[in-house]
Amino acid sequence: MPFVQRIDAGLVSRRVAVSLLIVAILVLARRTGQGAAMSSGVDLERGKKIYRQTCLECHGPAGRGDGPKAKKLGFRPRDFKLGAFKCRCTPSGQLPTDDDLLRVVTRGMPGTPMPSHEKTLSLEDRHAVILYIKSLSPGFAAGSALPCISIPDPLPVTPELVAEGKQIYRIMSCWKCHGVAGRGDGPASKGLKDDWGNPINAYNFTLKGKLKCGGDARDFYRTLHTGMTGSPMPSFDAAFPFARDSVTNFTAFQGAFTAAEVQDLKGYLQRQPDKAALSYLSPKASQQLVEKRTWALIYYLRSLLLP
Repeated sequence: MPFVQRIDAGLVSRRVAVSLLIVAILVLARRTGQGAAMSSGVDLERGKKIYRQTCLECHGPAGRGDGPKAKKLGFRPRDFKLGAFKCRCTPSGQLPTDDDLLRVVTRGMPGTPMPSHEKTLSLEDRHAVILYIKSLSPGFAAGSALPCISIPDPLPVTPELVAEGKQIYRIMSCWKCHGVAGRGDGPASKGLKDDWGNPINAYNFTLKGKLKCGGDARDFYRTLHTGMTGSPMPSFDAAFPFARDSVTNFTAFQGAFTAAEVQDLKGYLQRQPDKAALSYLSPKASQQLVEKRTWALIYYLRSLLLP
């Protein structure tokens, strides 16, 4: 056989093989897709059954937070129809990931009637009920949640970092809701309401183990940078790169803190970069500054826990 014909024959053979392979992949994908759809259908029904047995009494038959026990709880349970979830790794106002929902179902929400289901529901049951909960909100039908924010490795805890966190707590006005000593009794705490007009309390950082979205260092970091959707707790992601000249009015500080504390605050600010210096920082240096300040605030908040 001439050389050119041998090449043509080889090309034809390879094309046929590739075509058969594509057909096989499409058939397999179709079968796999049907199996996945059937599996999802089964899981959805399983999740609906678990929801009715476990969640309905508080969250209601349609997930509107109006279950038969809701009025006895002292606050309104989560309305799943709204698609607004406090504990997320996604940016402010976004939908949670499946892992976010699994974390809440598994851990519960300390300080609320929402219990942990780690021992009462198998992992498969928890995944099934999450699938059903997602079906109650139109938001999830639009597609997948955004990626989680990045959480860096914690810095070592030092007295200097805790002291810096104390100043950051003041500069970022955390004390206005959470109080000068972090007891949840700040001047703005009495009128706090969620996005639907329900009264809500500012968190008391001196209480151990009551943080709704988790109390370890990474949980703190996640909450500070994502906020708690539906509550007065915003994302502070854009607040951490503050400049020394962004704080010029000390009237509020003078009414809440001693003269010595205000002087300490001014001294700390003088050691920080101004707006011009911040604008010249590289993205990496700017991110490192944000991370350092975040860990400092976290370590200060954790230092408020009473013995």
